[in-house]
Order: sequence, then C-alpha cells, then structure tokens
Amino acid sequence: MFPLQHPAPVELAVVGWVLVVLATAAALPSLRRGFLRTASQQHAWLAGIVALALLWTLQSKSPSGLDVGLYGSALFALVFGRERAVLGLLAAVALQTVLADGSWLNFGVNGALLAVVPAWLAATLQRLLERLPPNLFIFIIGNGMFVTLLVTAVVSVSFVAVAILTTGAAPPSTAELLAYSLLLAWGEALLSGMIFSALVVFVPGIVLTYRQDTYLPPRKRPF
Repeated sequence: MFPLQHPAPVELAVVGWVLVVLATAAALPSLRRGFLRTASQQHAWLAGIVALALLWTLQSKSPSGLDVGLYGSALFALVFGRERAVLGLLAAVALQTVLADGSWLNFGVNGALLAVVPAWLAATLQRLLERLPPNLFIFIIGNGMFVTLLVTAVVSVSFVAVAILTTGAAPPSTAELLAYSLLLAWGEALLSGMIFSALVVFVPGIVLTYRQDTYLPPRKRPF
C-alpha cells in the first residue's frame, strides 16, 4: 500500500501519468533559471533523492498487516521549492521503483502522490504563511511542523483512497491503516521540524525557500 504496490486500474494509472507529465512540464523551465547555483545545493538535492528512495523501501508492518512508513516529501519540498521538489521527488520515485522492483504502471500514481501533490500543496501552504508578518520562529515551526503535518496527512489519506480504488472495496483493515498513517504523520512532522530548523540555522544556503534578508534583516546602525 505504501508506495502503491498492487497494480492500479488502467484509468487511475493514466490519470497519474497525466498529472506527472503536466507537473514535469511546468517544472522543466526552472532548469534554465539557475536550478541549483552552488555545489552544496546540488549535493544536498542529489543526496535527498537517494535518501528518500531508500526511506521508501523501509516500511513497517502495522498490526493490521499493511505497510506504513515515512514520506519525507514535504520536507524536501520545503527545502528546495516547488519546481526542484517535483523533479527531485519524481527522480526518487523512479529510483525507488528500480530498487524495489516496483510496477512502472503505478509510477504515475506514486509520482502524483509522493511528488506532485506534496510539492504543490507545500508550496501553497508556504505562500499562505508568507502573508504573516516576517518572523523566523513562524517560518521554522509553521513550515517544518504544521505544513509537514498537513501535507503528510493529505498524502496518507490519498494513498488509502487509492488503495480502496485499486482493490475495488474497502478492506477491513482500512480504518487501522488510516489511523496508523495519521498517527505517524505527527512523528514525521516533529522529525521534519527538527531537521528543517537545523538546516535553517546551520546551513541556510541549501534551504532555497529561506530568505535571510526577510527574516533576519541587518540591524540599522545608530547615528
């Protein structure tokens, strides 16, 4: 169930592929606008792709017998921004499909749920937070914890919904899977919040959504 392992219906697979192609086409122009300007940004982006692909292979069996796991997509989107996140997360989905010998028919659905939806939703919520008065605490906690929580919850519910559509009926363990996924979302939000705050403080240069001049403007010198 995470990522989707059973063959998806053809109609659902086609919808997923269409969303992935459209999101990729919208993100590709960013390659011509200084995609990753520094070596540290490039290394962090590539390392994040590999780390997520490995993370998605580490799944835990819930008492209901279904698989649950961490997503990490929201944190990746918050660090690198929407366009870079879409391309990077889709690359991670492709790598995970290879590592897990997954179904390429499901790539569109998995790509939509693990890359397109998290990247676009995180970017939208991030813009809403930017309407608040600039505050570093709000930026770190609001993005690192609350945005991650909402995005992860949406992705979890979406995977359960897709699993129901794939099997044709809601299995008896669906409620348990949903409960464990939403409970795990809190843990992921706390973990992502700590990682995000550490990145902003120690290596702000790789957090491409962070603008230091906005949240830590230089102090005016007294006359």
